Amino acid sequence: MKIRQYSRIIGLCAALAAGTALSSTALAGPEDQSITIGMGEDFPTLDGYINTARDGVVMTMQVYDNLIYRNPKTFEYEPLLATSWDRIDDRTIEFKLREGVTFHDGSPLTAEDVVFTFNYWADPANGARVQGSVSWIEKAEAVDDYTVRVISKAPAPAAMEFIAGSLPVYPSDYFQQVGPEEFGKKPIGAGPYKVESFGDGLVKLVAYEGYYEGGAKRTPSIKTVNWRIIPDTATRIAEVIGGGLDWVWNVPSDQVEQLKAVPTLEVALSSTLRIAMVALDAAGRTGDNPLTDVRVRRAVNHAIDRDTIVANLVGGDGEVINAPCHPVQFGCDQSAAVVYDYDPEKAKALLAEAGYADGFTVKLGSYRDRARAEAVQSYLAAVGIKAELEMLQASPSFSGWREGKVGMWYGDWGSQSLADSSASIGAMFDGSSNDGSRNETVLELVKGGASVMDPEERKKKYAEAINIITDQAYWVPMHTIVMGYAYTNTLNFEPTLDELPRFYDASWK
Repeated sequence: MKIRQYSRIIGLCAALAAGTALSSTALAGPEDQSITIGMGEDFPTLDGYINTARDGVVMTMQVYDNLIYRNPKTFEYEPLLATSWDRIDDRTIEFKLREGVTFHDGSPLTAEDVVFTFNYWADPANGARVQGSVSWIEKAEAVDDYTVRVISKAPAPAAMEFIAGSLPVYPSDYFQQVGPEEFGKKPIGAGPYKVESFGDGLVKLVAYEGYYEGGAKRTPSIKTVNWRIIPDTATRIAEVIGGGLDWVWNVPSDQVEQLKAVPTLEVALSSTLRIAMVALDAAGRTGDNPLTDVRVRRAVNHAIDRDTIVANLVGGDGEVINAPCHPVQFGCDQSAAVVYDYDPEKAKALLAEAGYADGFTVKLGSYRDRARAEAVQSYLAAVGIKAELEMLQASPSFSGWREGKVGMWYGDWGSQSLADSSASIGAMFDGSSNDGSRNETVLELVKGGASVMDPEERKKKYAEAINIITDQAYWVPMHTIVMGYAYTNTLNFEPTLDELPRFYDASWK
């Protein structure tokens, strides 16, 4: 949708909001302690190990609990289902579980639930979507009813990051009784909210009144979260202006300033741990294509003016990146990267040298932000590369890349909000379907970076991987992502760097 069309919607709705009292829909939130949020992605399942798109990760945060919690402000680990933990050796961490915790069906949490969950999803046959989150686990074992040991295949320096960020605990009896497909439709967790209904573009969450006290999360002040799936960005924006929604995100940065004119809204651009990239099919998964030639990949890097895209279309404190990881992640040494300046003439020369003086045609997959994708498309066209843009929702778009259906993918990666390069480089250059390069040296370095306990040695391995990845131009590292939020100004809500809205922490003023 063009900017002027957004502007017209915003202008009309702002005038309506300024000239009328709050609608009964908007008032219903404070009166009955409910909130109605608008999200763009539909859910194929509510299983947190399968639905790992960002909206799915957010859902997981509300419904399930992990053993530990990483504070989004201090980045320190805090007790959640476990009250304490101890590293027994380089491969073993022991957790003492909180007694008295119950799942949403009333069944008690015991070590058996943790052991089953971790061992089930560590088996690659069971299809966890992000294998890097679980593939390091050799096994979990119960010491007694409230003591669990998690044992890694090799020393796992990032184990606590994964345990805190991407390993929710499931009730073993219920999961085995109904099976994984039914569990994804009618999940049961131990988190602050339970799922009351799921389907037809709506998920209804209600506060779990039996939620335990003493952990890093709290019993919600907002008792009901009406989670509406609205794929169209303009529709979500119009509804939050008009009062049909209380909260939305993924607001395009070029709309944030205009939305600030709406008197009923609070609007913010917030930094995230997410990075954007144009991933290139160096391994030839789409067939014998020009991108298997390093000169062509370097030409693509020189063809795109990343600085202009960041300045005009990202906004906030978004910044250009040169490495395939977020600058705040452990091991993300930006200085180790080979840097490609914007130089369309050099790009044309490299294409000619590779035998593509007349350019070539390639399919470009993308999602989320059409303006940015179209900018990349235009820069490529200027050097003779015709990129056929395919805009889809996040999950099918990412699947198109993973399944080798597109030669280029302008997407982004949130590392499941983990502040370690094993969750970025280690997840996207690991030989899995995420990986469009399949470089054996990089694979060994990534494996080493994830299994060496010495921090300096880890940094060295990731730096070497970054240098190879960028020298071979397997990606065009683009920029960090900032998130645009708009929500009613009677709502207490605070965006966080880890890009995980915590509705159990929100409240009505």
